[in-house]
Amino acid sequence: MLGSRRLSGLGRGLLAVGAAGLFVSLFGNLFFPSVPYFSWFTISGTRPELPAGSYTAIQATDLLNTLANGPYMWIAFGWLLACAGAAIAIAGIGQKTRNFGLSGILVLLLYAALLFVGAYQYNQLAPGGDAAISIGYGLVAAVASCAVIEAGARLPSAVPTRARVPAVAGQEKA
Repeated sequence: MLGSRRLSGLGRGLLAVGAAGLFVSLFGNLFFPSVPYFSWFTISGTRPELPAGSYTAIQATDLLNTLANGPYMWIAFGWLLACAGAAIAIAGIGQKTRNFGLSGILVLLLYAALLFVGAYQYNQLAPGGDAAISIGYGLVAAVASCAVIEAGARLPSAVPTRARVPAVAGQEKA
């Protein structure tokens, strides 16, 4: 099926589930503040630059903006919102698109890498630095949601998009 550009029903469902999972991972703590599963990172230690505690998506974005001295991570947070919104739009339209889920995974890896590098940097600056970071369920759920978005965007429809030419049943002889 070379001309297949439509998504299957399963692909549309995976896109919707992935987008819902990403939205819950990003904003679940706003609706269910007592549920600890929405934590993206947990920071421990006594460094004042990296306050100890659990961080949700919005709190981690705010902390990284403070460390980077700019609004750079809000752009990344907005891209995650765009990935989830695009997944819903693609599920509604049904056209096959790629790399929204992959770009979301790359942004989430950027979050993790910047926090780990920040903790390492602050541990090197002062003797006795003890800042440590662990990844929470919220970040794992966000990565899994982006993977589901990417899988759903790649599933082709089983129905071909080009019309088939009818076969000639028999030839008339003159």
